[in-house]
Amino acid sequence: METPKLRVKWYQKPILPILILIGCVAVAGLHQQGYIDLPHFGSYEMPVEAKIGQQFGYDFSKELIPLLDPQGSNPGIYTFYLGSGVGFPPMGLILGIDGILKGVPTGKSSTFEVCVKDAGGRSACRKYHLTVNDKTPSNPPAKKCPATSCESTSGCCGSKGDCGEISCAVAAILVFDYCECPSDTVFAGKDTVAEGGPYKICDCK
Repeated sequence: METPKLRVKWYQKPILPILILIGCVAVAGLHQQGYIDLPHFGSYEMPVEAKIGQQFGYDFSKELIPLLDPQGSNPGIYTFYLGSGVGFPPMGLILGIDGILKGVPTGKSSTFEVCVKDAGGRSACRKYHLTVNDKTPSNPPAKKCPATSCESTSGCCGSKGDCGEISCAVAAILVFDYCECPSDTVFAGKDTVAEGGPYKICDCK
């Protein structure tokens, strides 16, 4: 007795997996040529954190350019920009076309996408998460602002004055940012790096 042949209908054939495979190859090819950007699932935690009210800067070029040029053989012109629909850097920070994120953060931690494009139109993107420390440093009361350098922890003594037993500053002293420079000093800038700051830098007269 002859075994009846089973007919496989068109919708039972493995067409869908083949179409999916072709689609994946096409999308990967378009991404490789720079015509489309594929989203990166998940985000990279940035190795540094920002602090509310303190100057911040981070250069993405060393991380993103190798995604376009792994061999480092093309020293071309690259432009950096934020990916669309992913998010924005913390308020107060701006991404420049040179790939440097900088500013003074005033907002909370956030996730955003940074992209780079070369002169040929190829692009690569990566999502990042930047943590912002919103704990502001506790400053002492304003009554501790020194009127003269001798009232600070180190005074303008030696050849530029005499503060008795107070240790001498070589050329300048630091006072909290909300203080005015002491009367025997002149304002020379700010220090936003030292712990407990920001501070004013006051040069001895």
